[in-house]
Parts: sequence; structure tokens; C-alpha cells
Amino acid sequence: MANVLIVGRRGRCYRAALKLGHNVFLWSDGPLHESRKEKLSGYIETSFENVEKNLLKADITAIRAFNIEYVIAATESSVDIAAMVRQKFKLTGTPLSITRILHNKNEMKLKALEHNIPITKFHLIDDKDTPESLVEKLGLPLVVKPVAESGARGVMVLKNLAEVTLHYKPGLLAEAFVEGREVSVETLIHNGEPIFHNITDYLHQWKKSILPASLAQALQEKIIAINDQVIKGFGVKNGMTHAEFYLTKAGPVFGEMAVRPPGGYYMELIQYAYGFNPWKTYVELETGATPKPLPIKATKFACVLMIHPGPGIIDEISGIEQCRALKEIEQFKFNITTGDEVFAHDSTSSEVGHVFMTADTQEILLKQLKFFEGNLVITMKA
Repeated sequence: MANVLIVGRRGRCYRAALKLGHNVFLWSDGPLHESRKEKLSGYIETSFENVEKNLLKADITAIRAFNIEYVIAATESSVDIAAMVRQKFKLTGTPLSITRILHNKNEMKLKALEHNIPITKFHLIDDKDTPESLVEKLGLPLVVKPVAESGARGVMVLKNLAEVTLHYKPGLLAEAFVEGREVSVETLIHNGEPIFHNITDYLHQWKKSILPASLAQALQEKIIAINDQVIKGFGVKNGMTHAEFYLTKAGPVFGEMAVRPPGGYYMELIQYAYGFNPWKTYVELETGATPKPLPIKATKFACVLMIHPGPGIIDEISGIEQCRALKEIEQFKFNITTGDEVFAHDSTSSEVGHVFMTADTQEILLKQLKFFEGNLVITMKA
């Protein structure tokens, strides 16, 4: 049993730590509901925006009183903060020098080049660049994105010079467009050695994914080899990574890597497909424990569909009962009703509902996903 600070409010993470017998302290990005506080040994409710550059004295004092032994990042926005706490209190875990490189897409790609990792051409836009020079350097379509966002936030695919002229600006990262299917690799790491890999197939960005991906064995091995080269090159020792790859005609190309558990419900899908709780394993790895041997192969396929009809006012909803009747459904949550307003779909977290399904084959899941999408009809007011 240890004193563990979890940074970021993901219930399955801190519940896993509690179940393992730890004294759990939670740093929430804002106010916590009273019911969440009951089983915690302590908590902090400081907004992450307030500590992007430096920890506040009040938070340092609180953490010192907690007598923390381990710090775990549970969310995308908490990775650097967790590393700052580790650095301040001289604790083990992924250091700030690594998390800051991985949080900055330009720095990450420069580091990848040092280790001969295959990546797409890129350029950090500065005041000297023009739309014409960017197109000449990287071609069209041109991908433009913020250097420090994830979950595809702020990513634009610019198809012509006029669009580049409208959207390019200094500080953004420009990349050559990559033709190819996108997949991710989720890896659990113990003492610098990967002990579990899963490859997830992105069926649609922000919308639906399936795992494990159905790929030729040789291609899987090549993706995992590059993935492990990235982990070694960046010096990740314990915990979990989520890396994205493009499958091009010339072979797999590294996109980016986060040193944290993935979003998009992939942790739930991993549990359905492989039969173990990845949150429990993640907490074990981050607290110096050696987990039991993990399964190499999935026993079934699992998929998620995140539901979003587009912005506007809901006029009518139909087909829910037909969809609920699918025997492959493990969980179906639907949060809207007629008359509700739906806001823009700007990230994976802005869904209005989701469904998890499992089956013995990928073909069955793809068929049932098609049925679900065809029968759940959400009509918006004009």
C-alpha cells in the first residue's frame, strides 16, 4: 500500500488504485462532487490552466502534507502536471523533460528524426513562411495543427492554396498529407520493456474504432517494432503509451505518441477484448509493482461508436429500440432527447452517446455497426 496522487479525474483509474489498497489522493481539474471525495485520502481542486507553467504554493503545501510516494497521470491534460509534481518532490516516473517533448508535436518529431524513426515531412511555421513556400515544401493537401493539442483538436486539412492562405499562421505545425489508413498502438511498459501491445483500427476519426486491428502478421510486427523504437528512443520506463501510425504504401509512418492511457474508450475495449483490466495494470506499473503476465492475443473483437448528429436542435429520434436489441451490445448510453441542443463536435469528448459492442469476428462487428448507424436516426430542426 502506498500514498498515490492521481492527477486527472478518470473514475476507473482512481477506483483501480483504491481496489489495489492504496491511499488515493486526487487532483481534479476543478470542483469534485461530494460523492467522489468519500473514499479519497485527500484532494486538490485547482484548475490545470492555473498550473501550466508552475505549481502553486498552496498545491505544493497540500501535496507535501499528503506524503506522496507515486504520481499517476490519468488524463491528457494532466501529464505535464504529474511530471512537475514528480520533479518537485524527486519521485520516480516519467520525467518532465520527456513529457514536455511528447506534448509538443514539433519537438517530438525532431526527436524522432534523431532516432531514425519514419515520420511524415513537417515544418514549424514562422514569420518567414508564405502559403506558396509551404505548398512548395510539403505539397497539397497540407495538414496544419497546433503543436500542443491532441485528440485531433484544431487539425485542418487544407486542399488548395486559398485554404492555406486563410488558415496558416506562425506557431502552427504544417505536415505533408499522408495517404493511408490510421491505426494506434497501446503499450504497457515495465522497466523499459513493453509487456503488452494492442493495435486499434481507426474506422473514423472521433467516431468509431475497433480492436484488435486485422492486419497481416508481418505488418503488425513492423508497426510494433517502430512503436518500441519510439518508446526506447524517448526513454519511457514504466506506464502506458498511445502512439498513432499511418499505414502508407511505403510502410508504417509514425505520427505521434502520448505517454498516458488513451481516450476514446480504448481502455474499455481492451478489457472487453483481452479480458483484463488495463487500468489496474497501469496503476501497478506506475507504482513500482510487477503485474501478472498479460494476454498476448485477444479472445474477441471490440468496437466503439461515439454518437454525434452535428450541431443544432434535436427534432426527432428513431430506431433506438431496434439498436438496443443487438445481442453484440455491451453498453449503450444515449444522452439526448427531442428538443435538446447539440453543440459542435470538436473532440472525442463532445459525443451525445456511445455504444460498445463485442463479437467473435471483426466482420460481425462491422456489419452490426452498419446496422446501428443506419437505424439510429437523429433528425435536426431546420
